[in-house]
Amino acid sequence: MSTDPAAAPAPKRARVPYRPPLLSLWAQNDLADSVVAFLPGTNLSRLPVISKPFRAAQPLVLFTAARRLKVLDRAQDAFLGVLREVIPERHCFRETWTEGLARWRCVVRTRRSPYGLRVDIVGSPPYLRLRGTNEDHAGLSHRFSPSSSKSLAVKSFRTQVTFPAGAATGATGYVLLLPDSYIQTLGGIYGCYRGSDHEVAAIDPADRVGVLKWMATRRDANGDWTNESTELCTVTPGVCYEVTASFSGKDDDGLMTASVTVTPRGQPPFATIAIQCRASDLDAVQIYNFNDGEAHVGDVEVEYETGETFRGPRLTRFRGVESESEVDEDDESEDA
Repeated sequence: MSTDPAAAPAPKRARVPYRPPLLSLWAQNDLADSVVAFLPGTNLSRLPVISKPFRAAQPLVLFTAARRLKVLDRAQDAFLGVLREVIPERHCFRETWTEGLARWRCVVRTRRSPYGLRVDIVGSPPYLRLRGTNEDHAGLSHRFSPSSSKSLAVKSFRTQVTFPAGAATGATGYVLLLPDSYIQTLGGIYGCYRGSDHEVAAIDPADRVGVLKWMATRRDANGDWTNESTELCTVTPGVCYEVTASFSGKDDDGLMTASVTVTPRGQPPFATIAIQCRASDLDAVQIYNFNDGEAHVGDVEVEYETGETFRGPRLTRFRGVESESEVDEDDESEDA
C-alpha cells in the first residue's frame, strides 16, 4: 500500500444547508432593520407566512417599524389595549376610614325614620360607628364605576365588625356587596338574634343568642331567586370579628361559590364555609343598620376583576328609598 500523502483521499467538506438569499439577508440584523422600515404595512403582515424565522421575528419587526415611524407609544398602547380586553384586570377597593366619608354616599334620614341612621368615625385605628336606623335598606354606599364596555366580577371580600352590646332584635351591621341596584346580593354580613322575629320575641332577653350571618342570593326550593342567610358563628358583645371571603368564577349554571371564614380577634379562625350563590356584576358596597342598634365596622376591602358580564333578573329594587335628606359624596373617586 502506498504511503504517499498525495494518494490519500481528500477530506469531505461538511454540507452546508441551503439557505435562500432572503433568509441569509434576514439573518443580518442591521440589514433586516433597514428592510423593515421600507416595507408597506400590508407586506409586514405577510412576513410570518414566509418561514418560521419570520414568524419568530414578527413582534420585533412590528416594534422596529413603529419605532422608525415614531409611533412606538401608540403601537404599544394599542397592543396593551388588546391584552386588557382578553386578560382580566384585578383592582382593589380598600376603605380604612382615615379620609372620612369622601368616597361614600350617605342616606342619613328617610320618611320612615325621621331620626335616621347616625354615622361617625371614631377610635384609633379608626372605624365606622353605626347607630340608629333608617328603617330601610339604606345607609352608606360606594358605587364602583366600570366603563360602558366592562363589567366587574368580585373575587374577594374582607371586613371587620363589632357589636358593642351584642346583636339587635332585628338586624344591624350590614356590609353587603350588591349587583346593579337590584334586590339580589352577591354576599355580605349582618348581625341579629338566632331565630325568626316571632321566635326571638318569645325568648327571654337574657337567653337570646346573637349570631353573625352571611346573606346572598340563592335559589330556593321553588326555584325562585331569594336572599337567603347562612349562620356563620355566634356573637360575643365587644368582640371584633374579621370576615374574609373568596369568590369562584361563574359556572355553567350562572352560579359562583363564596368561601367564607370568620376569625374572632385573638382567636383561631372558624372553619371555612362554602356558600353557593348567583353570579352577577359587582355594582356597589353598602353599609347600614336595618334595625335600631349599634355596630362598628372596620376596614372594608373588595378585590374585583374586569371580565365577563353577569346579568341577573330585574327584581324589586333593593336600595330605591325616598329620602328627605341625603349627602352625595364623590361616587366617582379612584379606588385604591
